[in-house]
Amino acid sequence: MSPNLDLSAQPALAKRVRLQSDPVSGDPVLLYPEGLLILNETAHAIVRRCNGLATIVDILGQLADEYGAEVDELRPDVLECLHDLHQRQLVTF
Repeated sequence: MSPNLDLSAQPALAKRVRLQSDPVSGDPVLLYPEGLLILNETAHAIVRRCNGLATIVDILGQLADEYGAEVDELRPDVLECLHDLHQRQLVTF
């Protein structure tokens, strides 16, 4: 079951968190003062849209368009990813 997040929330990277590519592997990572988190393709697609302006609904729509999927199909994974990143204090709403 996906977490209950307000779909009108506007996720953004937390202060002192940066999205970048690992210089050695080229993998997308979130760099933060305590370390780094390597992102898989799905998490990267979500995080790069977390600009503090786009709502979760906007992000779902963009991902559905990009991947040719239904919003309802993507919603659980997107919400779970955002919830996890919020719990790790890497994303704010």
